Amino acid sequence: MKYIKLVSLLISLIVCIGSSAQVKAGTIVLTKEVPGKDSIEFYETDYATRQKSYMNLLVGTWAITTMKKQTGIDADHLSGVTFTLNKDSTFTGQASCNKIWGKFSIKGTSIKFNDIASTKRTCNKQEEENLFLKLMQEAVSNYTVTRPGLLLRDVSSNIVFEAVRTTKK
Repeated sequence: MKYIKLVSLLISLIVCIGSSAQVKAGTIVLTKEVPGKDSIEFYETDYATRQKSYMNLLVGTWAITTMKKQTGIDADHLSGVTFTLNKDSTFTGQASCNKIWGKFSIKGTSIKFNDIASTKRTCNKQEEENLFLKLMQEAVSNYTVTRPGLLLRDVSSNIVFEAVRTTKK
């Protein structure tokens, strides 16, 4: 019986691949036995794919070292700007003047920061902080994790922020 199910599953996959559909790495194939009226067993096959989650690589505290306002312009060096990414898709941190918090979502190597809020203290780096928060919410769309760094990029893969890990949760 197990042999028949395995052969049937392999035939399903071969038929699927032969019919120009693609089964990619990480694909989950679920089969369900459907009893027939004769002695032949039929199987319905569902295909689903899972996208790899890199959450474990991102969770922890990061110190932002550089911020690039525009392509072709030298990066600004930041000090004291940090954020902590939590497993529950929230983040907290310290911008140039204020504490910040919000939510983030990841899908593969895409990242989006949402609902960013901050305290309202003013300081001499207020303009830098305002730009930082605007770029974080509007420009950042994907990321690359290196050892020990994090690159936050825009939709054109230009580096917006460079960060280094300070702690891991």
